[in-house]
Amino acid sequence: MSFPPLSLDLDPTGGVGTRPGAAFPVVESARLVPLPGGLLRRPRRRMAELPELTGGSVLVFQVDDRFVLAPVGRAMLSSRVAVQASMATVVVISAQQVHVVATMAATDIDIQVVLRAAYLCRVLDPVRVLETGCWDVRVDLRQHLLGDAKTRMLATRVDLADNPEVSQRILARTLARDQLEPPHIPGMEVKMASIDLHLRRRDAAEWGQPERRSDDVGTHDPFVDPESGGTDRPRDRFA
Repeated sequence: MSFPPLSLDLDPTGGVGTRPGAAFPVVESARLVPLPGGLLRRPRRRMAELPELTGGSVLVFQVDDRFVLAPVGRAMLSSRVAVQASMATVVVISAQQVHVVATMAATDIDIQVVLRAAYLCRVLDPVRVLETGCWDVRVDLRQHLLGDAKTRMLATRVDLADNPEVSQRILARTLARDQLEPPHIPGMEVKMASIDLHLRRRDAAEWGQPERRSDDVGTHDPFVDPESGGTDRPRDRFA
């Protein structure tokens, strides 16, 4: 038995970039060692120490417990913030379509309720975004999709697989909640572009063992060193 997906397109993307399986807005970060001051010569960063900028991105330095946007121009490498920084982070500020997957458990252990949403995201204040700890907005958006108790309750209806109206109600409630209580990410503009729902069987004979998709956000933290257990996240967020 297969389940046809329900989908709804809300907003055309136009020239917006797409990040189907990548983190947003932080794409890379690098630890830095603050440079000591010189008596006769002003210290200067080497460009090779900094992560490479991508299209539509900016560089943000962490100095002590503050985030500071990198100065513009040739003097950036010898600026106080660059010299004293302990981390440099590349933040994408151009509008992007970010894809999020949220899975809810059903009463039938062989069925999963899968919500796949696309959001148009644009960073308005990269410093503010990092101050609030939003390194990957997919985590926040996934929590938002799963944050409604009524939606989770509908997913446990015993007639979920037999009554298409249940799926329709889940989708309608998710959309209505997004319009009334949209995701709030400080420093970022977020708008839902599309949403779809389908029921996925976990039966190996029909659907195969469920595979982890690149756009599924789980508990893995890309900023944690698996060997040392250390983290590259800013101290003021995860101290």
